[in-house]
Amino acid sequence: MPVNPAACQGMGAALGITASLGMVLQAVLFPFLLVMVSACDIKNREIPDSLQAAIALLSLLHFSPWNLAGAFTALPYLLVALAGKGTGGIGGGDIKLAAAMGIVLGLPSGVAASVMGLSAFIVYGLICSCVRSLMGKKGRTAYPAGPFLAAGAAIAYFMEIGGWII
Repeated sequence: MPVNPAACQGMGAALGITASLGMVLQAVLFPFLLVMVSACDIKNREIPDSLQAAIALLSLLHFSPWNLAGAFTALPYLLVALAGKGTGGIGGGDIKLAAAMGIVLGLPSGVAASVMGLSAFIVYGLICSCVRSLMGKKGRTAYPAGPFLAAGAAIAYFMEIGGWII
């Protein structure tokens, strides 16, 4: 069933914000919030719920009901977290961040964001592990995943705006 674009302007239209202004606001605020998420995760190893809620609320500026399916991009994170319970792996903040980003991006771009972010995270982790091994350090070290997920989301968002992701 085709979706009427006029009916999908969400909170932006309710506030008198035109579709293009809603897109511009979202395009400015989304990367800003992603930088804040990254800084918090690097500094505290925790992503505040308030930032995740703010990211999810950004979807209302340029709303499409289909974007709600993007929340399913958090499902793999949840499954990995449950499988590795107690090992200090993926945390609840990463799961909620994936869901919030997915609501803004939608399912195709949310999956692309996860693939890009997690790929970069894996490369970073492997390089760090190799360097630690060469320096004679043993044991596991936790790295924040939030900055990598945020970078993947920013790239996917601007690829979507540019028409590279459907």
